Amino acid sequence: MKSKPFIITALILLTAADYTYSQSAGLIATHFEALTKHDVKAIAAGYTDSANVYSPNWEGAKTGHAGIIEVYTRYFASTPDLAYKVNHIIYTGEYVVAEYTVSGTLSKPVANTPAYMKDKKYTLEYCAVFTIKGNKIIKETDYFNQVAFLRQVGFFDQH
Repeated sequence: MKSKPFIITALILLTAADYTYSQSAGLIATHFEALTKHDVKAIAAGYTDSANVYSPNWEGAKTGHAGIIEVYTRYFASTPDLAYKVNHIIYTGEYVVAEYTVSGTLSKPVANTPAYMKDKKYTLEYCAVFTIKGNKIIKETDYFNQVAFLRQVGFFDQH
């Protein structure tokens, strides 16, 4: 019977896909738990040493644990009440797409931030695309509406 090898191959592929899904789901759940707790070391631990993270917040990529620690340390310092709410997650093999909401108050802006932004509340809808290999994030690209952020912190109210 020719169907036995096909069925065995299909079962192996389904088992592998289930294993990959389980690893990715666990990694992403841990990632968002660490974000919620503002645990910078736990966040960085989910990435490889050479991971690249891209965001409209900065030019170029932040690379590896040092880049990730720098970015999230700054975020949590400037917005101590920063909160994350996951809305949807799609798992597709080595790629994970997460839609989530970020909200907080820019109560301790970093140097060179205009004074009018201090104490402004903001809520942003994010989308992140993660690439995962070996149960670690090797790449993350974040998307959000930067104009919405600027509107909420008073940028367009300045004359």
